[in-house]
Amino acid sequence: MINTYSESRLHKTLKNLYAMDSNGKTEQPVEGKICDIVADDGSIIEIQTGSLAKLHGKLGLLLPRYQVTVVYPLVVKKTIETVGKDGSLMSRRKSPKKQGLLDIFRELTSIYPYLLHEHFMLEVLEVSVVEHRVKVDTPMQLANRSRRFKRDWYKADKSLAEIHTTHRFSSAEDYLALLPSDLPEEFTVKDLGKALKTRNASLILWVLRKMDLVEAVGKQGKALVLRRRGSETCVLTPTS
Repeated sequence: MINTYSESRLHKTLKNLYAMDSNGKTEQPVEGKICDIVADDGSIIEIQTGSLAKLHGKLGLLLPRYQVTVVYPLVVKKTIETVGKDGSLMSRRKSPKKQGLLDIFRELTSIYPYLLHEHFMLEVLEVSVVEHRVKVDTPMQLANRSRRFKRDWYKADKSLAEIHTTHRFSSAEDYLALLPSDLPEEFTVKDLGKALKTRNASLILWVLRKMDLVEAVGKQGKALVLRRRGSETCVLTPTS
């Protein structure tokens, strides 16, 4: 029996949904690793609600022999529910924090070597979630000491409220489609940031350059000039 005691409701709900859709079995051992779902066609589905960096080793082991889909929920809307120690609802409010599709690049920095592997697919779900908090009497630090300041609450769980949109990425074209269609053939980081209205343009281009989808062609003053590469040579083939 696999220990799923620490599994969040968000992870469990998505795992059950994908298992039903693929007629798959959950918590299956494959190559010495426990996989969230093995579908009826033998492919593997991994639900990752935390950092994608945790999948780096598993992907390196599985991709040469198995089709792997990684499902990542991107929180575009969050509601915070706070309850007392007795479980009674104390407050419910919308969080001002939200993510957009381009935020996925923060996670891709850790698994970029696998993004164009022939056996790999990434599904990014734009979701609404409910974050469940528990109020405590005395401000506290977390066990991992990650808080800058002590708080009088702690996160107890996170649950799925709604799946809005599913984005699938498996080819060079899928990733290049995230660049604006009116972006010049040759452009700088500043050009991309302005076109996308994002401060993360340098991060986005770092990932795309690591994937060999964008290449440097010169300089404009101190700024690097880049352009899209052709996608015909950007697919990784499986190895035995």
